[in-house]
This record gives sequence, C-alpha cells and structure tokens, in this order.
Amino acid sequence: MKRVWITAALAGVCLSFTAAAPVEQNFARGETLDYTLEWVHITGGKARMTIAPYSVDPTKYRITSVASSTSGFSRIYKVKDELESIVERSNFSTTRYMKHIHEGSTRKDEITVIANGVATRKGKTYNVPSPVFDPISLVHYIRMQPLEVGHWFKFTVFADKKLYSVTAYVRRTETIGTPMGEFKCLVVEPDMQGGGLYKDEDSKLTLWYSMDARHLPVRVRSDVKIGSITMTLSGARDGVTSTDPNSK
Repeated sequence: MKRVWITAALAGVCLSFTAAAPVEQNFARGETLDYTLEWVHITGGKARMTIAPYSVDPTKYRITSVASSTSGFSRIYKVKDELESIVERSNFSTTRYMKHIHEGSTRKDEITVIANGVATRKGKTYNVPSPVFDPISLVHYIRMQPLEVGHWFKFTVFADKKLYSVTAYVRRTETIGTPMGEFKCLVVEPDMQGGGLYKDEDSKLTLWYSMDARHLPVRVRSDVKIGSITMTLSGARDGVTSTDPNSK
C-alpha cells in the first residue's frame, strides 16, 4: 500500500481555554490536541499533536505529532508515526526535527539538526535560510498569522533533504462539525513548489483553522490518488502530560 499517512506534520472536550487569549499564550502553557483519523470515510486511527516550552531549553518549543492505527485497521495496514520538532520561541525556526515512521513494511528513522544556517541530516549538510520550518512546525506557525480570507503567506520548509517554497492561501470560511461541536473555520491551502512535502506527489493538503483567537487546527485533509485522509479534532486541553494519542 502506498504510503499516504498524514504525518503532519496531530481526550475529551476541555473548557480550560480562554477564548480571547492570543495563541502564543496557549503555546506557553502547553497544549494537547487529539484527532480521529479517517481513510476515505473509514475511521482507522487516532492522532495527537502537542506543543509546550522545551524542558531542556525554555527559549524553545517542543512540538510533537503522533499517529497510530486502531487494532482493527492495523490488521490491514499498521501505522505508528512519531514526529518531534524543536523550534525557537522567538521566530519558530526549526533547530531539530526527528521522525520515526512505521507504515506497513516501511520504516524510517532520522534526525535533522539545524544551526547557523546549516541543516545536518544523515551526515550530509545543506544550507538553509532563517527562519526555516519543518512540516509540523509550520502547521502551528500559521496559527500565529493574521488569518483573513484573501491573505497569503510565504514560508521556507526543509524536509527530506530538500528546501520547499510554501505559499499558504486563506481561501474561504466554512463551518464544520466535529466531536467537539461546530467550528466556524478559515480554510488554508498550502501550495508546495515542487510537490511531495506533506504527501506523495500530486496530492493536496487543506487545513481548517478555527476563527477564534486560538486558530485551532480543527481539520487536516490530504487528498491523494487513492482518496482522502482526514484528521478531525476530537479534544483539546491545556498542558501536555503525554504525546501518545491512546493515553488519557
């Protein structure tokens, strides 16, 4: 089966968020977002995204994205993807990006370290600009932007030894239903020059961000040749106690 898992770079409803709080305040106190995963409308797994100050260095954030297939779906296609990104709090520029991918028979383990304009991956070096993002840090960095229909933003992403020029377009508003209730959202479509950043080539990524001050990533959908894969927000709470989507 072709690898089409959403690795972007995501327990119950919690009412601890402050509706008017800037999104940076959510990051500073930590945030856990849980998702259901669907393949062509078939529920097959869970995902969790977290962000919080990095315990090793408080000038940085630690961002994680962990996805796993359910026991039933694993009999067809087992998935356990773990991504971790360490970014500067000042500008969200990536300093370390780690991924452990287990999808069917495919396994991939690698670490990219970025310092002083140089990215090091598997012993090879690549010149990169600053700031530079990775696939999961960009999902959160977009939340910090003044999202309005018609606006667009340019970013540079380093992933899989390539630099990608990404333009994110705020296309429209849309109201969608989730296990947490209805959200009025801004629909953002990143255009990746060269393709292949988030998924296989010829795919399309769409993100739905809540229209409140939090700009929660309410839904993430990847349209690929065999259909669509969708992450839908099922729970949100302050703080990070575990990165495992199957834990409380």
